Amino acid sequence: MGVGRTEIATVDRALAKHGLRQIARGRHRPDMNLREGVQLVCAWAGADNLTLAADEVKRLERFVPNVIPPDEHELTKRTNADFPKIFGMEEHELYGWNYLDIVSMIARQLAAGTFPAERLWIAIEKGGAPDVRYYADLRRQSLSFRELPTKFEFKSSRGSELEPGINVKITASIRGSVLRWLYGVTEGA
Repeated sequence: MGVGRTEIATVDRALAKHGLRQIARGRHRPDMNLREGVQLVCAWAGADNLTLAADEVKRLERFVPNVIPPDEHELTKRTNADFPKIFGMEEHELYGWNYLDIVSMIARQLAAGTFPAERLWIAIEKGGAPDVRYYADLRRQSLSFRELPTKFEFKSSRGSELEPGINVKITASIRGSVLRWLYGVTEGA
C-alpha cells in the first residue's frame, strides 16, 4: 500500500486496545482475519489521528448503503447487471448492512475474480461519508452511504446548507487490487 510500518502498527495497536483486534504477545503478532484487515485499512484511511482508529471504525459501522428497502424494491424493480458481480447480490439485498460489512464482501468477490479489481475503488472522506466507486460500461457508478444518527436532534430550518468552517475535504481512495490482496493474505493464505 505504500504506507509506513509505524502508521499501520499505530492503527493496529489502537484497534487492539479497543478489542477490535487481538493483542500482540511479545514479537508475535496474531494472524489477521479479513474483517480485521478491512477495519485496519479503512481506519487508516479515515482517521484524522491514527491513535483514534477505533473511533473511526465505530463511525464507519454507522454508515449504511443508500438503497431501496426490499419491500419497496418490488415497486421499482431497479436492476444493474454489474452490481451482483461486484457485491454478490442485488442492490436491495444490501439493506441493513454497514460499510465495513460491504467492503469485506467486496474483497471476497474481487478475490473470486467476478469483477476486475482495477475498475473498483473504495473512498473514505475524513470525517465524511464513504462510498464505493466502480467503472462499468464505460461510465462511473457508485454505491453511496448515509450515516445512521446516534441521537435524535431537531434541526433548524434556518441556516445555510453548507457546512460552516470546512474549506478542505480529504478523501483517501483505495483500489480494489488492495482489497483483493488483503483477502489473499488473510483468508486466501
